[in-house]
Amino acid sequence: MNITSKKLEDNWFNIHFLETYTRSCLKTFGYFDEVLIVKKRIETLKNIVENDCLIAKDQVEEFLVLNSTFNDVKDHIKNNLVIENKSISVCIMVKNEERCIKRCIDSIISVAEEIIIIDTGSTDNTISIIEKYDNSKIKVFQKEWQDDFSEIRNYAIEMAAYEWVAFIDADEYLDEESALNLLPILNIFNNHKLIDSIVLCPIIHEANDTIHFRTGKFFRKNSGIKFFGTCHEETRINDIPDSTLLIPIKIAYLHDGYLAKVQNNKKKKNRNTQLLEEMVELEPDNPRWAYMFVRDGFSTLDTEYIEKTCLHFLLVDKDSRISVKNLQYHKFILSLLTILGRLYLRECEFEKAKIVIRILEELSPNSHDVKFLAFMERISNLKIEINSLLTEVIEYRGNHEVDEESLINTQGYHIDYVLSVLLFETGNYVQAKKYFNFLQESNFIEEIFQDPSYSTIIRMLEQVED
Repeated sequence: MNITSKKLEDNWFNIHFLETYTRSCLKTFGYFDEVLIVKKRIETLKNIVENDCLIAKDQVEEFLVLNSTFNDVKDHIKNNLVIENKSISVCIMVKNEERCIKRCIDSIISVAEEIIIIDTGSTDNTISIIEKYDNSKIKVFQKEWQDDFSEIRNYAIEMAAYEWVAFIDADEYLDEESALNLLPILNIFNNHKLIDSIVLCPIIHEANDTIHFRTGKFFRKNSGIKFFGTCHEETRINDIPDSTLLIPIKIAYLHDGYLAKVQNNKKKKNRNTQLLEEMVELEPDNPRWAYMFVRDGFSTLDTEYIEKTCLHFLLVDKDSRISVKNLQYHKFILSLLTILGRLYLRECEFEKAKIVIRILEELSPNSHDVKFLAFMERISNLKIEINSLLTEVIEYRGNHEVDEESLINTQGYHIDYVLSVLLFETGNYVQAKKYFNFLQESNFIEEIFQDPSYSTIIRMLEQVED
């Protein structure tokens, strides 16, 4: 237990180990002030969403045998477990952000040692809003936009002066409570042995209540970590894909930049699709760019292209059918399968959709996305069945106008009632209204169905214009 290196081993990032260590210290030496340092460390570590990626998997006992003197234990805690504060340079890229730049700066100004703002050609009031702060923390640099987000972000890293760099987009802002916790959470990693490959990811809350927690925003300036990619960029070391360790932390960013009115004003979708197409050409074997491209271009790209792209990165044997045994396994497999399932449902290719959905159910059975696709497939099948039933009922009614032996209605109004319900269920509201009106005028519904279970349908149809 005599660890004095400035790079700490995994156990000192393991909450269970630290709790056991604290109990062992108290059992062996009784209470002493340095125990509070360990407890503070435990509380800070609770803000790491996926702590398992930092720690060894060894089983920790209820108590440890401390082979150290009391003074050695106290010295170790003070020298290694105190969270040392290192300052943050917060970096923001802007272009025509008068709508939201003040909100963004206000949210981070209290935690930033400096705010690096890279303007790529604003023509609105963005710069004048920034200048009103008259704060020496805020440093504005001009950089020509060359259709490359990574270029701007990497330039911001060069301009930053402090140990940690933090990125926040102009249409994002830091949650108030998160602002209080940010520095301790970042700085607990200062002496982690993997610090030069660690990239921390906030929990990004979209305006539609979707959350993301795999977007790297925080890392050490001198780690050698840079951004790569013209759009939906990722962090890399020496331009090597998947070379950084992404760790989600309980720091909340709120983001409204993907609201429809904001996207339309800034033409984000068209811009992103064009830039992602370039990334697909640059790294044609990287499934990341292929997925991002077909995801962002789902509503505009050619259907055949989307299918071909997904299958290229999914199938081992391109000449065989898609199946669990014929899949390439990488981190975008579920994403590409989900895109493919959505595509087949949209194009009414239900047999293909069914195969993809069954594969997804096997790989990720409890996923909301998989359940969504499965439910939509069932709804589609029900619609097909209802339309088929409607055709059958219309044909039957055309051949059977009167049934003198009917115990319900000799004129066949009960068959008309079935027709009216099916017309309603298939969206033929004008025709459904005509049938319901006829049946009401004939007193058939009141007479036969004392239970007003279909009164809601009738009230809805009253709003339909003839």
